[in-house]
Amino acid sequence: MQSDPETAPGALAARPAGALAETGVPLTGGAGLFDHSAHDAFSPSTVRLAGVAALILTVAVAAWLVGANPAFESGKAAGTANQLGAVAAAGGAALEPGSAAAEGAQIIATKPCVGCHTIPGIPGANGQVGPNLAGVASRTKIAAGAVTISSPDDLKKWILNPAALKPGTPMPNVGLTDDEATKIVAFLETLK
Repeated sequence: MQSDPETAPGALAARPAGALAETGVPLTGGAGLFDHSAHDAFSPSTVRLAGVAALILTVAVAAWLVGANPAFESGKAAGTANQLGAVAAAGGAALEPGSAAAEGAQIIATKPCVGCHTIPGIPGANGQVGPNLAGVASRTKIAAGAVTISSPDDLKKWILNPAALKPGTPMPNVGLTDDEATKIVAFLETLK
């Protein structure tokens, strides 16, 4: 095997000490690292002061935004009764065994309703997509105000065919029979 002779000084030849560092500049942090802070546009104390000022400004703006929001003052920042439901209704109403309302509770527990709505008294019904149904029987408007509820029949029409009352609604028609819808409405009427 033939090799090229290395010329002096080669790639691995010793270098003079002056080539490793600039003259008159102290090394800090390790070989080859230089302290360039004297050339920075701002001194370290100025940068620290700007950081503290930015933090104070952020806290002040956040406090102003909270103070300017009337929902915090009125106590409705966490939502309204239509959005969250009354706290008293959270456990659901006591249902008479064998009643239409009790049968409606059993039916609604087996339908897709539980995946989208939080429904008091129905185990596992803790969906967050649709509104909380606590207090639904006390509401005069549902579906973001698009549907007026003046009787249980109006609520029944809504759950049987939501798109007929509010085109484009994300609430699906789940294929309830008239009897199932009647019993579900009887249960929902207990959620006042």
